[in-house]
Amino acid sequence: MSSLRHLLPGPDESVRCAEHTRTLAIDPGGTSIRADRVVLIPTPLPWPKPVFDHPWLVEVDPILKRSAMPTRTLASVDDGSGDRPSIVTTFDRPVGGERAVTERRFAVDSGRRLVEIATVLAGDDVAAVQALADDERPLDDQVLLVCTQGSHDVCCGSEGARFAAEAQSVPGLRIHRVSHTGGHRFAPTAMTLPDGRMWADLDLDLLRQILARTGSTDDVVDRCRGWWGAETGPAQVAERAVFERVGWSLEELDRTVTVETIDDRTALCRVVIDDRTWTVTVGVGRTVPTIACRQPGGLPAKTASEYTVLGITEPHRSRH
Repeated sequence: MSSLRHLLPGPDESVRCAEHTRTLAIDPGGTSIRADRVVLIPTPLPWPKPVFDHPWLVEVDPILKRSAMPTRTLASVDDGSGDRPSIVTTFDRPVGGERAVTERRFAVDSGRRLVEIATVLAGDDVAAVQALADDERPLDDQVLLVCTQGSHDVCCGSEGARFAAEAQSVPGLRIHRVSHTGGHRFAPTAMTLPDGRMWADLDLDLLRQILARTGSTDDVVDRCRGWWGAETGPAQVAERAVFERVGWSLEELDRTVTVETIDDRTALCRVVIDDRTWTVTVGVGRTVPTIACRQPGGLPAKTASEYTVLGITEPHRSRH
């Protein structure tokens, strides 16, 4: 860490991690969650750290961690009226030729029911999931999952919560305040659906541009953390580079991302869109600190790596 001393706050400074990240202009690329399914479980506040120590979640978390598909489980704030059962909501990424995110809702009136839902979701029986769901439909509206877990980091608890409140002014947007999604140093951070992208340092102008898909992707790409269908790290950076070049239309296209490691600092990534392949070479960039929030000198600090696109090759016909 001594080699990064020049990137840390002064020894007498106590700053927030998100503020320091903006100061250093740290690239958030490659830090999104990777998931084919996101599960929202309404969970009463306060939330502990980690959130899965909550008595409502402690039994179902180990079950969902064994899921057959890549799954990210999040606690959510239940904004219901209290006169109905809580609703577990799932969002499934479109795969295998599907064109839309699938949203399912499961009514929960007991701990036993929650365990039953978790057990079925963890399996690979799609018919069983469909039979258990109280409602299933293609996601046809816009959803924002905002990290607001202050017990994990003060930046999400303050900046995330503030942004979730501000976003209420956006017409037609459904907002879920959720637990830790990683990357609290990028607060306010959130995932937009149905595109499945995660974003850093969100504000209302950026959010409106993302939802309306207006302007150039050049204007938003530097605050894109990644896409949920690519693995965290170089794969997400490669997909983001293609997103920048293809534009908003990429969100409507099937794509897969594969990674071939060249050496410990370089990866060759292939982004296949239908029968066209983009080849993107991604390297490790700066080593940057992740500081401890509001602690003198930002200590104890951890280290993280940025990624950089070293080269990108225009599509050619895929043989696959």
